[in-house]
Amino acid sequence: MTTLTEAATATTFATRVVDRVARGLGRFSRRGFLVQTAVVGSALAVDPKGYVLTPQTAASTVCGPAASCSAGYTVMCCTINKGVNGCPPGTFAAGWWKAADSSWCGGGYRYIVDCNASCSKCTSGCSGDNICSKGCWSCGCKCGSSATCDQRRVCCNAFRYGQCNTHVRCSGGVACRVVSCIAPYKWANCTTTSLTDNATAEHSAPCLPRWSAITRKYVALGGEGSPLGVSTGPERAVGDGRGRYVTYQHGAIYWSSATGARAVRSTAITWYRQLGGPQGVLRYPSSDMVTARDGKGWIQLFEGGAITDSPQTATHTVSLASYRTWVATGRETGQLGYPVAERVMGPGGYWIQHFQRGAVADTPHSVTCRVTGWQYTQWRKHGGEHGGLGYPVSNLVVDGSKWLQLFEHGALADTPSSTTCVVWAWQFGRWSALGREKGVLGYPVSDLQVSGSSWLQLFEDGALADTASSATTHVFGPAYRRWLALDRERGVLGYPVRAQSDEVRSGHGQRFERGQLWWAAGDTPWVVRGRVLTAWAADGGASGRWGYPLEDTVVASDGSQHQRFEGGLLTA
Repeated sequence: MTTLTEAATATTFATRVVDRVARGLGRFSRRGFLVQTAVVGSALAVDPKGYVLTPQTAASTVCGPAASCSAGYTVMCCTINKGVNGCPPGTFAAGWWKAADSSWCGGGYRYIVDCNASCSKCTSGCSGDNICSKGCWSCGCKCGSSATCDQRRVCCNAFRYGQCNTHVRCSGGVACRVVSCIAPYKWANCTTTSLTDNATAEHSAPCLPRWSAITRKYVALGGEGSPLGVSTGPERAVGDGRGRYVTYQHGAIYWSSATGARAVRSTAITWYRQLGGPQGVLRYPSSDMVTARDGKGWIQLFEGGAITDSPQTATHTVSLASYRTWVATGRETGQLGYPVAERVMGPGGYWIQHFQRGAVADTPHSVTCRVTGWQYTQWRKHGGEHGGLGYPVSNLVVDGSKWLQLFEHGALADTPSSTTCVVWAWQFGRWSALGREKGVLGYPVSDLQVSGSSWLQLFEDGALADTASSATTHVFGPAYRRWLALDRERGVLGYPVRAQSDEVRSGHGQRFERGQLWWAAGDTPWVVRGRVLTAWAADGGASGRWGYPLEDTVVASDGSQHQRFEGGLLTA
């Protein structure tokens, strides 16, 4: 709730601003009004309290003293160089001096570098003071633009201090001035010989960053001699109510109260800007660019992710759920390694991101999952997310010396007694219905085996099978072990064609292509086939007078068949 005192204060503040503008403008044109009110806006942004409470002009707050052309000083380079605090084309650093107690450098020394014009048109007049005739200069003398409060002289003052680029014997006059909080001999081709002019300590322009947490960070990184290069504009608000930033030739420094001032440079700044900068998915940087944990690549962390690179990979970003999984598994030195691709969105809410040794993925039907190591290699061999298995829908499940990983349309599994096996979609559905690895079949121990129109897949204690004349069925337990001993589908029984059935007195039976297995509770499954099977079944099978078999069907050399049952010997 706003109090009367607060309302009065706010009104007084606004009124004083308007009054200050009105008094400062006097008679003005429409363009003049726009320029002057823009200067007032800059003054309020730079030093709102100082501007309102201290008698001064908006121009003096933003541009400092002696900002007019008649004052005799030279314009700031950023004013005429598209915001860049560096020597414009056709000029070079020619000399420097320092000014003490500058608020623009936190109360310390401020360094001013003259950018002199080159003698690009001729070299006449260089024999005396090493300043060529004005007709030879690469720029012409004029006053600064009335569109800014920095209306100091451009390319007018014919002198040179001479501590920089001493190999250039002849030059034109001073085109503009570069300012820094770092001594020029640390970042430019200048000597350490120092001159002083404290009157210039507060000279400035709207395009220069003021002293702040961002400038302190810039100075700590080496200022103009850092990988960022020179500033290309003033400090600005991000626009989200959280932070501010300054742009440089090769990057930017962003600040928020939560993260502090952090530099984003080189390749990272390109990716960061493409992703929306601090208002994008990565949000504000939470670290500077640092060497990665393996000592080979680099990484920069953000509130919402990271940008990273290595000699073996290109620059990539990791964000959102991919980033959380990547961090949880050890980042670049963990299970996944460096990212090798960006996060790719698929139809229907699917997404995936690949890394050196794995992938992180999500689907509308699963939580975020990862596939790594050997499983990743096998999955990629089968086409990855575009292959028959589809996206991973579980993390690796380890059970002692066995493991299993589920995908949209199947699974990968391994046991000590088998190689890594694939269970494809149709087989996976039946296997899942039977309880998967916890069910009667156990883990797969073979890949799918296809023979003509029939197929078979073996598991630890069972099998799934299908033929042209039967639906998919399974064989397990004692029947499976006996079937294996009889050479599986290649033996006397062939493929299973019906699931195991429960019979009288807790016995069981199962049908195959060329016979059946029957056994009483606790007994061995016995083969019943041929004419014996026909006769036995016609007489009621296990429920009839013959009961359960006590041996396999015997085929004599003369073609006759017989078999012992609980009820006696049946001959056919």
